[in-house]
Amino acid sequence: MRESVSPYLRVLHQQMLNSLAKLMSFRLNFVLSMLFDLAAFVTFYYTTDLLFLHISHIGTWSRENFLFYIFWIQSVSCIHAAVIAPNFWNFAAEIRDGNLDFRLLRPLGSLFDVFTAMTRPVTLLTFPFIFGFVVYYGILLKVSITGWLMMPLLWVLSLVCVVLLEVMISMGLLWTKGGDGINFVRIHCQQFQRWPDFVYPSPMRWICTRIIPFLAATTFPVRAVLGQGEWWEIPLLCGLLIVVWFVTRSLWVLGLRRYESASS
Repeated sequence: MRESVSPYLRVLHQQMLNSLAKLMSFRLNFVLSMLFDLAAFVTFYYTTDLLFLHISHIGTWSRENFLFYIFWIQSVSCIHAAVIAPNFWNFAAEIRDGNLDFRLLRPLGSLFDVFTAMTRPVTLLTFPFIFGFVVYYGILLKVSITGWLMMPLLWVLSLVCVVLLEVMISMGLLWTKGGDGINFVRIHCQQFQRWPDFVYPSPMRWICTRIIPFLAATTFPVRAVLGQGEWWEIPLLCGLLIVVWFVTRSLWVLGLRRYESASS
């Protein structure tokens, strides 16, 4: 198992180093990227803080619950933006110009290569700061020992589910050939995850937690850490994650069968 995973980790590590070296060659761009990430962080914080200046609770959640959730989302988005997010637009471009051919010929798994081709390591620099707030609000909310022990696994579950759902959506690029439509659908789906499931109408909440788990990917792990979830939520999310993985694999295989290189 270790030997099968280590080549992928070495490749990802080298890609991170290459991206960082390229970014550091333009110092102003590096500083502006850091400022952009911090601005996004501050915007989400003050949006929630402003909301709770006028109300005390939304549903059963207080200001601290919401901020714990917001920082959880931000920490997941931080890793997502560093490793995966730049590749969705790159995937569309490589389908159009034929560069996808070269990735399909490489010895590593083609899905891995496609969705880790471009990295943005500067985003990782803000991760300790953001996750520190997750820990801070977890302390304020008096998370149980069980919750702290479960937190790393539930955080990874949340990240993997978010990534797989977006990769599944991006498989549509193999049929549409154009990147804008599918990628904007993917971005709009991200917005659902900015708020917990109970703020949405019942039909939408049911679909997005039990069929396509956009809301479950973030809300269920947070509730489990806080000790507020139902016993079936995490097993359901794990089951849906397996289904999403098989659907993604199937769409990838079907899409490659009809893929026609632009360079041929």
